[in-house]
Amino acid sequence: MGIGLVRLVGSGAIALGILTAIVRPGLAVHESTNTLVFEPVQREGAASASGTGTVDFRGGGVADSRWTATFRFEGLDPGAAYVVAVQGRFDAEGTPGAVEFSPICAFTTDPAGEGGCWYYFVVLINLAVVQVQAGELGGPVALQATRKDGPGSIVGEANRFSPAQPATPVATPTASPAPTRGAA
Repeated sequence: MGIGLVRLVGSGAIALGILTAIVRPGLAVHESTNTLVFEPVQREGAASASGTGTVDFRGGGVADSRWTATFRFEGLDPGAAYVVAVQGRFDAEGTPGAVEFSPICAFTTDPAGEGGCWYYFVVLINLAVVQVQAGELGGPVALQATRKDGPGSIVGEANRFSPAQPATPVATPTASPAPTRGAA
């Protein structure tokens, strides 16, 4: 009876783990270390521009999540001002604010057209589109990184601050037969 109970409990734990993985709410794919690759958006003068970035989740809940962002760009217009902006920073998909862009950081390129910026900030509801806009917020888009359909890409990888993932079920090893009396 003891072994049967262990098997039943083990099977229940595996089923619970699978069910949790399927219906677990609130796990945001962007609550991780996000690597961004920026590509040009149809704009004259920035066709050879490119960039990379990292948006790193540093813990916290939805309303107080902490983030560090770093960006590096090349091939932009020399001596020009740019702003890095994220779409839907304060609003979830499907809400009116989800299409608005919010600035993360700004920079001015050097004479070679290179530049970058970093910023530590609080709250990031959505990370699906990040743009480099010329001038100020709302200016012409030079570069973009996108999680779904490009240009550019955003790929997240869990880090130590990412929400806990459901535990992978572990197989219970079969017990060795008990020694019998008189066995050497």
